[in-house]
Amino acid sequence: MASVDLYDEEPEFGVERHEDGDVELTIRAEDTRIRITIGRCYGNASLLGESLRHLAEDVAENILDRWEDTADEFDAYVGFDRGRYQVSLEGVRVGDYPSRQVAEIELARAMVAAGVFPNAWLVTDHGNHVAINDDIRRWHDAGGDQMVPIPGVQYQPGDRVWHGHGDWPYRVVGDWGPAGVEIHTEGDPTIRCHVTDRDALRPDTD
Repeated sequence: MASVDLYDEEPEFGVERHEDGDVELTIRAEDTRIRITIGRCYGNASLLGESLRHLAEDVAENILDRWEDTADEFDAYVGFDRGRYQVSLEGVRVGDYPSRQVAEIELARAMVAAGVFPNAWLVTDHGNHVAINDDIRRWHDAGGDQMVPIPGVQYQPGDRVWHGHGDWPYRVVGDWGPAGVEIHTEGDPTIRCHVTDRDALRPDTD
């Protein structure tokens, strides 16, 4: 038995009866046309109709009704590695962030900037993929292609602040409102702290 393997996201199917009475099934995929002649018998044409109807029912019941998206290399991902949440979009690294919520906000922002909105996944410690589309899309507006205002944002990157009762200033890396503020010690951006208690920060007014 011969086998033909083709890939086409929009294959075409057609059935027609020729003047000589032959019924022909045509399949077009990947610049290839396959013609199957089933003859002139009414019974064969009826059987073809039943087979196509059952095929449509199988697609609806066994595939569409049980549909679950699967992760794709060009989707969006949030993973955890070395104490930071790593974000990528369409195979390109976006950045690393101090908490999952911050990572989700930044992924939503990266989608808007790139104008692409693929499925989003959380990569678990065991390498499984959990859909987090709702967690990302909640940061988009009703139109779905812009960010909603993030409430409680007070600082801009680079702002000088004081943390707690310390006498050493810090610089703001990012302020994500309810998700907290990340700061680093002035003069050393590698020493970072994720502050979720906003009362512990004071703007430098000097």
